[in-house]
Amino acid sequence: MIQIVGLYAVLAMSFTIGRMLLDYVPPFFLIGIRMLLAGTLILGAQYFFYGNIKIKKQDLGLFFVISIIHIFIPYVAEFIALQSIAPSCAALIFNLTPCFTALFSYFIFGEQMTMRKWIGFLIGIVGVWYMIAPTELSFCRCVVGFEYGLMLIAVMSGALGWVLIRKMLQRGYSPLHLNGFAMLVGGSMAFSCSWFFEPYAQLPWGHMGHFLFLLMSIILVANVIFYNMYGYLLRYYSATLLSFVGFITPLYTALYDWIFLDISVGYQFYVATTIVAYGIYIFYQEELRQGYTC
Repeated sequence: MIQIVGLYAVLAMSFTIGRMLLDYVPPFFLIGIRMLLAGTLILGAQYFFYGNIKIKKQDLGLFFVISIIHIFIPYVAEFIALQSIAPSCAALIFNLTPCFTALFSYFIFGEQMTMRKWIGFLIGIVGVWYMIAPTELSFCRCVVGFEYGLMLIAVMSGALGWVLIRKMLQRGYSPLHLNGFAMLVGGSMAFSCSWFFEPYAQLPWGHMGHFLFLLMSIILVANVIFYNMYGYLLRYYSATLLSFVGFITPLYTALYDWIFLDISVGYQFYVATTIVAYGIYIFYQEELRQGYTC
């Protein structure tokens, strides 16, 4: 579990850094640069260490589907929404991922959802809803409407993407191989969209030092460390458990927001996190009993 906690501490940085990067370039352009650089780096590492970046002909279609569902859709939706909502709010909405992951895992892997698991989910969802719904929780800065809908799309697509990644891992592909290819294809799609929808987009030549530092930081912590560590952990833990433990991400994001963006949260944030943590405990104990994890 310590590995999973550290994983989400790393992920939390990407929300805050992503918001900072949007001050320099628009969403499609940013995603294109980020994913093409990250994909090239990851596939280079795959080739250097394993010497194999070939894809079986029968798997090409699924690789492209993963590129769209795993990279293009969730990142486009998330970064467009991040222009209007706080990073901590985005991280908070991502806590709904287990609901969709459990549904997809049920159909694809036949993982059972027992009564205790549903109770744990329900408690966790109540905690998330407590943070989102009340109008007095202004720290969330969440616009119930277009941006909220985009974040839900990002959550659903991301959950399905990780379930499909797990399926491909069972066919013998490595996390580096899967993520590197998906990032290259997804980044190319984002650049194509930028050419149509963001004709004004260009590199921030007057602030290149700071921009490149932030860009390389988000690639390192999210694309390289998080994605591939997540893929590694999928060999030992269920996709549902990994996504559900993501409840701690808003805690770290709130800390980073306070340090770098001067955004603070109220006591309600920590009450809700405690509620979600209890749901996590119930869910994890049931995963142990069922033998899905160790």
